[in-house]
Parts: sequence; structure tokens; C-alpha cells
Amino acid sequence: MRRAVLAALILVSFSFAEKVLVIDVEGMTCKVCPIAVKKAISETKGVKWVKTSLKNRVAVVVVEDNVKEEEVLKAIRRAGSYRGKLIGKAEF
Repeated sequence: MRRAVLAALILVSFSFAEKVLVIDVEGMTCKVCPIAVKKAISETKGVKWVKTSLKNRVAVVVVEDNVKEEEVLKAIRRAGSYRGKLIGKAEF
């Protein structure tokens, strides 16, 4: 429920974006993990904005319309022993 509320708030605040992805990230266990995941996602072509949360184990990503979700999920895997699962998406 908390994740759904978080996702809704973020979607409303980024209504100007082309696509917003909300991703559940498994494997984030320490304060460095969200930094590593954010860095990896940020390096993906077409990513405009990233916010990661250790508390909620989630990443919210704003991307250009042509970016495929799988590209972002691959970036998460490349960051280390993390696995991402898309739990929400909105296109504008």
C-alpha cells in the first residue's frame, strides 16, 4: 500500500514526463546500495531522473518515451546483485 501511495504521489508530481517507471529493487541492504542502483540507472541513455529508496526498496525513474523498461532493469542487474521488477508505469 505504501508503495502504491508513493508511486501515485510521484506520478502526479512528474506529469510533464513522457514515462515514469516504478521498480521494486531486490537486494538493496545498506546505504550504499541505492547509490549504486541510482548511478547505474542514471547512466542509461534516455533516463531523465532517478530516485531510489532503501526504506521502500524501490526506484522511481523518469525516462524518454522510447526507452524500454528492460533497459532500466538490465542497468539494475549490472549494478551488482540487484534484481528489479516493474510494479508501476505511466505514460504521458
